[in-house]
Amino acid sequence: MALLTAELRPAAAADDAFLRRVFVDARRVEFTGLPEEQIDPLLGMQFRAHAADRRARYPHAHTSIITVAGEPVGTVTVDDDGGRRHLVDIAVLTPHRGRGIASEIIADLVHGAEHVTLSVWSLNHGARRLYERHGFEVVSEQFGYVLMATAVDG
Repeated sequence: MALLTAELRPAAAADDAFLRRVFVDARRVEFTGLPEEQIDPLLGMQFRAHAADRRARYPHAHTSIITVAGEPVGTVTVDDDGGRRHLVDIAVLTPHRGRGIASEIIADLVHGAEHVTLSVWSLNHGARRLYERHGFEVVSEQFGYVLMATAVDG
């Protein structure tokens, strides 16, 4: 597969609508069966709660917009705190999935870092396989989520 040359740029206040769009796109499938007029308000409320929780839990995190050929296609949030690197979140819009974009971003994130961690829903098998391809191993599992890390000590 040819390299897509995804690029990152820091998210700015002007990106709030795009950040919400990516969040809604990634989670809309969780609400299949609900009337459409209920989904958007519910996801809007969840987006605000998710953003506030992420700011509280990861005060040193920075969010970037993933672009391909100048077009915004997703987001990634990374917490670099005192030498620790934690992948907080990565999401690519549905029409751009399956093209290796997230894989390219994760490879760049892991490259040059001694140790990277992340948490993922334990039943998200596709994401877990993606992370395993980049050297992540399961460290622990709790409350339906797994903690994964690179450079796990044996």
